[in-house]
Amino acid sequence: MSVRLRRWPWKEMPHYNGFTHAERVRGWQVQCWMIDTGQMEKATTCCITGSTQRVSYHSEDYYSWEVYPLCQTVHFALHQRFERPNAWRKIVDQYRNKDDWFDQLLLAPIDLASELRDQHGALISDIFNRAVVPKQLWEDLT
Repeated sequence: MSVRLRRWPWKEMPHYNGFTHAERVRGWQVQCWMIDTGQMEKATTCCITGSTQRVSYHSEDYYSWEVYPLCQTVHFALHQRFERPNAWRKIVDQYRNKDDWFDQLLLAPIDLASELRDQHGALISDIFNRAVVPKQLWEDLT
């Protein structure tokens, strides 16, 4: 089996939670690779609204494997919450349950990436080096 990393075909993304465009693309590439190799299910249902339309994964931490399936409407509102907090609060108010992860998101930008690099060292940003690859798949790739 030969699986290549996907190439980012869209324009450059702004920093998010301190993560650069390149770090965000690497996170996206790992998610796609894991889906393409059967290590992770494709996102199908928004974990906030239950929608099955245009669902993709979102990550708050691009050095982590924790991702959330979000429909496009919620995903865009989440990323725009700093500029359009009322639209984001409306979604949170409509769908929140006690202690939901999305209810905890701040309405002001943070630099999570710097905090993580300070805590764990610069190598934390090398997500490919930390990727969990099943032995059989690794043998197929090498």
